[in-house]
Amino acid sequence: MRPLEAWMWARARDCCCCHPPAWCSGMDYPAWDRVPMVMAVILLLALALVLGCYCVLHRQKLAEIYLRPLLKDTPLEDCYHAAPIESPESTKRRRRRGIWDIPGPQRIPFLGTKWIFLVFFRRYKMTKLHEVYADLNRQYGDIVLEVMPSNVPIVHLYNREDLEKVLKYPSKYPFRPPTEIIVMYRQSRPDRYASVGIVNEQGPMWQRLRSSLTSSITSPRILQNFLPALNAVCDDFIELLRSRRDPESLVVPNFEELANLMGLEAVCTLMLGRRMGFLAVDTKQPQKISQLAAAVKQLFISQRDSYYGLGLWKYFPTKTYREFARAEDLIYE
Repeated sequence: MRPLEAWMWARARDCCCCHPPAWCSGMDYPAWDRVPMVMAVILLLALALVLGCYCVLHRQKLAEIYLRPLLKDTPLEDCYHAAPIESPESTKRRRRRGIWDIPGPQRIPFLGTKWIFLVFFRRYKMTKLHEVYADLNRQYGDIVLEVMPSNVPIVHLYNREDLEKVLKYPSKYPFRPPTEIIVMYRQSRPDRYASVGIVNEQGPMWQRLRSSLTSSITSPRILQNFLPALNAVCDDFIELLRSRRDPESLVVPNFEELANLMGLEAVCTLMLGRRMGFLAVDTKQPQKISQLAAAVKQLFISQRDSYYGLGLWKYFPTKTYREFARAEDLIYE
């Protein structure tokens, strides 16, 4: 052994005898020794995600630059189900345009078009969704494509004639994307719910529910019988607005909350056959009535957050899902 090596071994032995570190006693290396490796793995994953997003967003450009020269001298019969790569302009002229050609916000993998509501890119407020879709109409026209994080396309129509065509299109089982958080919750409680509801059902189950309810919903005689009760609800709503209106500015504060109470009173009148007292002017509402109104409001807030959020509630019970389940339980009870 060289003198320098012998001296280094002696120093290491002395240090272990006087101050034995963790690795001398058979323990693992300290956690900070693994920090560079963890950071390197995180950096590689981030670079892979960025590269994947770039490839998805610029796939046509990459095909033109890199794949077309490779296939230029390759006979077509040597390719397995291959087709010549064409320029985007010629492809658009030849092929029939589909749903993914509809204009809309840029799609991002795992986010769809919901990134416009995220904190880092936020341009819109979820409390003013009507302004969001009005702006999308101004930017992209009368037909706009929205994409869910699960890559499900949602088409928004703004033209009256287009809406009429869709509603009159003959279809026995039309597909309407369900409210996923309602479906997930109700499927987890089969002791309470026999189905996920006519709004969220699809296929034969939806057809069965619709057929059994159509006669009751669309019958002119039944609708005529509901008119006196609805007129009484509207009269009470007008009186409530007059009592809450500022006498000088004539402004009704918290009008949105009062409108929600009016809708809730009307639904309970039709469905339950009784007045609940949500529109009472002078008398104080009972505690159960106030709790019911708060639960219905929370229900709609949770549905909004679940639809426009990242959908993490599908994998573990987030705050959005817990509040939704709590509101559902209160309404059911």
